[in-house]
Amino acid sequence: MSLRTGLEKILKDLSETLGGDIIGCAFARSDGLMITSMLPSGMDERMVAALSATINSIAKRLCENLNKGETLRTLIEGSKGKIVSIPIEKDVILITLTSEKPNLGLIFIEMERAAENTKALLSKSVRS
Repeated sequence: MSLRTGLEKILKDLSETLGGDIIGCAFARSDGLMITSMLPSGMDERMVAALSATINSIAKRLCENLNKGETLRTLIEGSKGKIVSIPIEKDVILITLTSEKPNLGLIFIEMERAAENTKALLSKSVRS
């Protein structure tokens, strides 16, 4: 299985597990380029990747400057849904777009599981 296929499977599993709580998910690089996504039709995936990488970078810098340790996740709440991102390794970000009133506890658990699966996949890919 290729790295891209593995990442697509992780997104598919995340989407299926969370059902109506999420409307889209993606992996982006920390430089703002999209790796792969399952976003709603018509959504600009390049914009999602670029802005998510920017927010992730700002969150990382803020945590460092305020001595809060490593950034674990970033949550942005909008009136029509939320955007949750988790940095994975140093160059990959997992992004999830939620419905208006999601079960955030379940989303956090499943995103952490997806992050661990992604770390294992990336580690395996490096060894191959």
